[in-house]
Amino acid sequence: MADTEFASGSAQAVKIYSPLTFTEALKKTYIQKFLGKKGDKNAIIVRLDDLEKAAGELIYYDLLMQSTGAGVTGDNQLEDYEEELVYYQDSVYINQLRNAHSFKRMSQQRTLHNLRKDAMNNLSDWFAGKYDNYMFRYLGGDTTISHGQDGVAPDTGHYIVTGDVTHSGTIATDEASLGSNDQLALADLDYAKEKAVTGTPPMRPVNIDGEEVFVVVLHHYSATDLRLNVVASTYTKWQDIQQYANLRGLKNPLFTNSLGVYRNMILYEAARVYSPTTSVRRNLFLGAQAGVFAVGSAYDKIDSKTFGNLPMSWEEDYRDYRNKKGIAAGCIFGMKACRFNSKNYGAMVITSYAAAHN
Repeated sequence: MADTEFASGSAQAVKIYSPLTFTEALKKTYIQKFLGKKGDKNAIIVRLDDLEKAAGELIYYDLLMQSTGAGVTGDNQLEDYEEELVYYQDSVYINQLRNAHSFKRMSQQRTLHNLRKDAMNNLSDWFAGKYDNYMFRYLGGDTTISHGQDGVAPDTGHYIVTGDVTHSGTIATDEASLGSNDQLALADLDYAKEKAVTGTPPMRPVNIDGEEVFVVVLHHYSATDLRLNVVASTYTKWQDIQQYANLRGLKNPLFTNSLGVYRNMILYEAARVYSPTTSVRRNLFLGAQAGVFAVGSAYDKIDSKTFGNLPMSWEEDYRDYRNKKGIAAGCIFGMKACRFNSKNYGAMVITSYAAAHN
């Protein structure tokens, strides 16, 4: 029994468990569906890889604004009338997040559970929850979150409030006025899309197989409100919304497990949608470059022989003459909503009253 326990902490076992932790954690995340490949600026969540091969804790990235000048016609002089390129800049800090489990030899002896394997699975679930929770809170404008950087509330041009509440320009003020008659309705999706494409700068849709789409993520309570609203509507039927997504889901994973598609908006539901106060949910309307996800490289350098190029650590340690084992997982990463010139870029909040229906 002791020999087996010693072998499970060997370097060979660590090589197996370390990549599993990172892979399984990302597989379980909701955000993984929206995370682009390295360098893909068309993704909803852009992965910045600058610090995966270099030291540092801060990445700057730019937005090039579209030209707005009138140009010149005919033989009129163009020299000295060139239009200036206008860039706005944003940045993201990375920070380390770790968690661990520990147990003693007699604890393993007394149970049929493989405590080492259970610790790995539990840490994987924990990281999956953290990745999703952090990104929903950053995209939803939670000002209480701080992992590398503080969350920022959406600006007036990047949120709508449902029901009869007047849009004041300050989301927290409007949320205080939301009541039980201010649930999400189908028209709110239309309002959000209208605001998104007519803003300055306009939100860019994601290009999926040549088709331009936005993504809407609803809390389960708001998704139920939407279904009930559609049932009472003569404008469309829920079956029509579902049908298109079912057909497209066979070809593209972005449509897989979606609620449906309405006017080129792919609808999802998720339990971790940010809730700033009781019975209020900040549902999300997302386009290209809604947020960024950056990962650091420190684990590669410290544990390169053990972990290869994976950016997540898996450490096993013995204490008390090998009677007590500790298992820890960690990742150095940063997340945030993209903001340029003090405005959200690819994320809009649809804040609404949302409560359980039972």
